[in-house]
Amino acid sequence: MGAIEASFKCCSGAIIVLTKSRRSAYQVARYRPRAPINAITHCAQAARQSHLYRSVFPVLCKAPVHESWAEDVDLRVNLAMEFGKARGIFKKDDVVIVLNGWRPGPGFTNIMRVVPVP
Repeated sequence: MGAIEASFKCCSGAIIVLTKSRRSAYQVARYRPRAPINAITHCAQAARQSHLYRSVFPVLCKAPVHESWAEDVDLRVNLAMEFGKARGIFKKDDVVIVLNGWRPGPGFTNIMRVVPVP
């Protein structure tokens, strides 16, 4: 709910959700944000099922999972930025809300960042 309110106040271009099981994207979509939701995942099934939710654009990250969890998060955020700019969802100098977990695995999403688009 905090991410949705932050997206309203910042007039963000999108909400980027790093998810493993698609549940985080579902929780965000339930609040009907004005900004589109980019759900970035390594799981093909989660990407397919995310199409069912309102304003969720799933992106399947085909790169192998990095050993370092922090590097994997950065890789997926950069992938989401490239996807959003290529699709015209947001443009340079917009801000986006990034949601991810404090550790790998499902059920740990509790970090929200406001990131400018490079």
